[in-house]
Amino acid sequence: MLSATSSNKLSTSVWTYVAFTGLTFGAGALLVKKLTNDGIDPFTITWIPFLISGALAFGTGYRRNQLSKAAVLPGIVLGVLAGAGPSLIFNYGFDELPAGIVTLLISLGPIFTAIVAHFVFDDERFNSLKGAGLVLAYGGVMMLTIDSVGEKGSLSDILIVLAGSALGGSAAVLTRYYSLRHEPMALIAPNLFTAGVVALILTYAMDMATQPSGGFAAWHFVVLFVFGITTFLAFLAIFRANQLGTTGQVSVIGYFLPLFGVIGGMVFFKEDASWPLLVGGMLIVVSMGLIGRGSKGLPPVESE
Repeated sequence: MLSATSSNKLSTSVWTYVAFTGLTFGAGALLVKKLTNDGIDPFTITWIPFLISGALAFGTGYRRNQLSKAAVLPGIVLGVLAGAGPSLIFNYGFDELPAGIVTLLISLGPIFTAIVAHFVFDDERFNSLKGAGLVLAYGGVMMLTIDSVGEKGSLSDILIVLAGSALGGSAAVLTRYYSLRHEPMALIAPNLFTAGVVALILTYAMDMATQPSGGFAAWHFVVLFVFGITTFLAFLAIFRANQLGTTGQVSVIGYFLPLFGVIGGMVFFKEDASWPLLVGGMLIVVSMGLIGRGSKGLPPVESE
């Protein structure tokens, strides 16, 4: 059993990885917005960074002798269920629905995670602090998106994105399950590469590929390459966080996205600030603390 000191050390470490991943994903979301505004389809913005990050993961893992045959199948499964699947569904949602509605639906993911984890892991039992944090977080996201939730959207598209949120939230539990049995690098190499290949196939099978009217600019390729590097680092941090903390703690990453979306929109896209945005942001910050306090430490990692 972990002592109070070691539990606190693990908790501190997991929040470092969670914060890094949240910042990385939040910045990535702003890059996606910029690229889609320029006319690049969201599917292409998915498969190119995934393939680049997958190649980086394989190269790094091979050089450090951290690849494992036992982790290949779990990595492939996660690449479909936790990588390409949710990413493509969410990108489809952003293309078909108002951004506010999609953000609300995606923010249901941590709730699905908490429910599934309650029945899978002994140290992930649902409690009042975690429940209050999830409710406050969702309320905060509603405040952030209050101006766009009234816009029209197809019910079928909403259900598709909701299914993606359920898939991603449930797959987060599977991610932790495998992370406690394999080293991060051994998992993310097949994970990211599989996600990239699946996204690439679907992009052209569904004829979704588009590009700017004037063609790709040099900076587009630079940004996509950098996006690939940050994707590699972010997924490495996610898997490490799952080794050190609970899915409840790791799921907080999902609430960095609406925060960054609002802050980045005001800073980079000159969007107006309002009191609902300030209240929503404050609720999300408070909820992160509640979810963290409602999560417990973990047993030692048993990796193959």
